[in-house]
Amino acid sequence: MRRLASALLALGLLVRVPTTAFAHDVLEQTNPADGTSITHLPEAVTLTFSEAPLPIGSQVVVTGPSGPVSSGAPTVADRVVSQALSPSAPAGDYTVSYRVTSDDGHPVTGTFSFHAAIGLDGSTATAAATVHVRPAAGSEDAGNSIFVPVLLTIVGTVVLLGIGGFLLLRGREADASKRG
Repeated sequence: MRRLASALLALGLLVRVPTTAFAHDVLEQTNPADGTSITHLPEAVTLTFSEAPLPIGSQVVVTGPSGPVSSGAPTVADRVVSQALSPSAPAGDYTVSYRVTSDDGHPVTGTFSFHAAIGLDGSTATAAATVHVRPAAGSEDAGNSIFVPVLLTIVGTVVLLGIGGFLLLRGREADASKRG
């Protein structure tokens, strides 16, 4: 019986552990924060993810009242993606759209917004108008990302039950043959 319990536990761990590898990176924090009003526009916008994204294919587009103000390509340092802003960026409402490559190779996209009262060019803006906050999508296939872990859990449970039943019947047959 101990062997059966050990085998089932080991198999259960083997089936459960790989499901964590299917999780995509998640945006944990932005600077400026989504939906906030800040006094001074920073020189760069930063996005912090749950895992270090791959530098390949990273795009961050910062759009202000006068259009795009991104300056150069985004940089990736550990879990932080930074996008420098043009020194001529004015005060006003800003939208940041991003697309990075998750450490598992899948794209992670999203959008967030903020308001800056004073721009990098020294201009000022009136109090923040209504900032349209859009929830950031975890990834393009975020709605389907739970399918694989659930499927693996179901398959693993069926396999565990099958092996457990087989070992139980085999043990009973062995006990019966010892008695007889």
